[in-house]
Amino acid sequence: MRKWTSMLLTVPLLLSITACGQKGEVAPAGASQPAAGMNQPTATSKVETTKGMPTVEELIKKTSEASQKLKSYSMDTKMDQNISVTVDGKKQDQKVNMTMKTDVIQEPIAMYQEIKMAMPGNGQTQDIKQYITQEGIYMQSQGTWTKLPDNTKDQLMATIKNQASPDKQLEQFNSITKDTKVTEDGGNYVMSATISGDNVKELAKKLMNSSGSNNPQMNAMMEQMNIKSMKMTYAIKKDEYIPMSMNVEMTMDMDQQGQKISMDMKMDNTFSNHNKVAEIKVPAEALKSAS
Repeated sequence: MRKWTSMLLTVPLLLSITACGQKGEVAPAGASQPAAGMNQPTATSKVETTKGMPTVEELIKKTSEASQKLKSYSMDTKMDQNISVTVDGKKQDQKVNMTMKTDVIQEPIAMYQEIKMAMPGNGQTQDIKQYITQEGIYMQSQGTWTKLPDNTKDQLMATIKNQASPDKQLEQFNSITKDTKVTEDGGNYVMSATISGDNVKELAKKLMNSSGSNNPQMNAMMEQMNIKSMKMTYAIKKDEYIPMSMNVEMTMDMDQQGQKISMDMKMDNTFSNHNKVAEIKVPAEALKSAS
């Protein structure tokens, strides 16, 4: 059960890391390039909009232009998962609740995270602090600081840069324009899409590939995963065209090695402190303890 919980946590976490690109280009969670053989939307694709609203393409363009000035931001994440594993007719349920606070500086890339994860069913909790900087990756778990190997840092930095590529961000969102509608909510424009069937599975697989994941178990799991539906919303501030929130709801199941696994997940992200994160510095305590 613990193995599946760990692996199933990876998918939604990848969704959140691509929420805001290196230069601020917007790509809603789970979006990716269409797979070979899938119909690509063209410039004449019918997109649901309300009269007076920008089209998806217009919103992407304006957001991309405005986001060139987005040098830093903070993100608060709340994620709830309900995981069920059935083996030989015996069902085991596991709830996972996670909150995450993230500060990001775009150039050079630096990230600070505070992660709190709880499994109410067995009373387990875990608190993690993590710094990702040019100095290295430092992680605190159970009160102990650890420095991850330098090759891990290089791989992660490369992954973040790859995911944050402006061209790829735009390609990812443009690939689902036909499933997207634009509305408004107060001072925000809201892009929303609901995807199901093979389309959402291909998008999730593309997301995994773009993340640089080469974990054989994860790749095998993605092949067998049946993502029933994925609903995404992304809010952009009207007057500044900067990201304000991203919400994802996903339902999936799979069968592997005689085990039937199902998961319902809801993840809410809120962006703040636009251009107000001045510095991300590894504390002396971490440098000393991990040396």
